[in-house]
Amino acid sequence: MSLFLHKPSYPHKPIWSLENLADSLRVSSAELTAIAALADRSYRKVELEPGNTREVFSAKPRLKEIQKRIKFAILMRVSFPTYLTGSLKGRDYITNAQLHAGARVLICEDVTKFFPSVSAEKVFDIWRHFFGFSDQVAQLLTRLTTKGSSLPQGASTSSYLANLVLWRDEPLLQAKLAANGITYSRYVDDMSMSCKDNLTSQDIEHVIAEVYGMLRSNGLSAKRKKHEVFTSSERMIVTKVVVNAKPSWNAHRRAAVRTQVHVLEQRVSSGETGAELYKFVDRTGNLV
Repeated sequence: MSLFLHKPSYPHKPIWSLENLADSLRVSSAELTAIAALADRSYRKVELEPGNTREVFSAKPRLKEIQKRIKFAILMRVSFPTYLTGSLKGRDYITNAQLHAGARVLICEDVTKFFPSVSAEKVFDIWRHFFGFSDQVAQLLTRLTTKGSSLPQGASTSSYLANLVLWRDEPLLQAKLAANGITYSRYVDDMSMSCKDNLTSQDIEHVIAEVYGMLRSNGLSAKRKKHEVFTSSERMIVTKVVVNAKPSWNAHRRAAVRTQVHVLEQRVSSGETGAELYKFVDRTGNLV
């Protein structure tokens, strides 16, 4: 049986020289090189609300501006398949949940320490082999978009790169599951698999094994404590939204959440970062 792979794609000419990269970002190659040389020291840790154990970083002004240009000039030009729903224009956690509405069986997995586990080598692989950029360009972009040896949560480029981390293996997994009537989606580090038909325990174990294998081959692992399997006889929750019939809240709550998310999107689009933004993100998450 042949499978149709829904892959992310970059339908533009690869960048092969630092001069072309500099032209794309509207900055001199000398400045790019200088900023990259100091990139590891160009972050500050964002203080989050008590009890939040995430490590979130904010880039300092020069690096932040370059990352913003990388996002608009390169990363936002990627065409992402519909099963990737995190931090992409026109998609959110509700979009993600809608993909699983009316399922009889739902499997949820969460990746352990996702951003810190994405190595600089993996980011280089994205720039070099997904985008097809030259070694020199890929190395420079890796320095500009990583902190130390990993992907920094909070950088404007990180969510896009996070969607590409599994670019080699995720399309095949999604296609194999789809061929068996199973819907797959990923919202950053939240992975959901659902089926409108009943699945046997062996079927479920096979799906989980496939997901774990894909993660292991990419240097990632699932949070086994957050491993969840639901059936339609109980509440099924995807990214904090109930999906037994259709993703639903009452009208008042839905309006309140959409307003909060809209404000958040505006603040992010304006380039805002820092502690106040991440506190607002936490408050938005608490609404759901």
